[in-house]
Amino acid sequence: MPRITNWRRESRSPTLAYRNTETGARAVLHRAPDSYRYKWRGAILIDGYPVWSRGYETKDATSFRDELRERPAPDLSCPECPNDDVRVGEKAADGAKVQRWYDCPDCGYEAPSRIVYGAER
Repeated sequence: MPRITNWRRESRSPTLAYRNTETGARAVLHRAPDSYRYKWRGAILIDGYPVWSRGYETKDATSFRDELRERPAPDLSCPECPNDDVRVGEKAADGAKVQRWYDCPDCGYEAPSRIVYGAER
């Protein structure tokens, strides 16, 4: 099996986590909450913003690694226009809550990231 390009494994258990060496994006295969349809969730995050996500019945590490091989350099793309140069910008802080905003310079589309508690990593 070929090596995963541009992804370095950070942890193996209980989650399977990778970090992209070029962009700093994270890829995580983790146990989903019991209310979810699929018990395992794989996601690629850029600065906490999910750019790809998929559910799995079991901890299917082989399929997850195959997805990472297809996405050697993940990037943010605009859902409103064909622009693939979305900027990661502004941080809004309210006490311990920190939230980033992503905006498209072409059409003006803005989207908030997930809320991060405490210091951003």
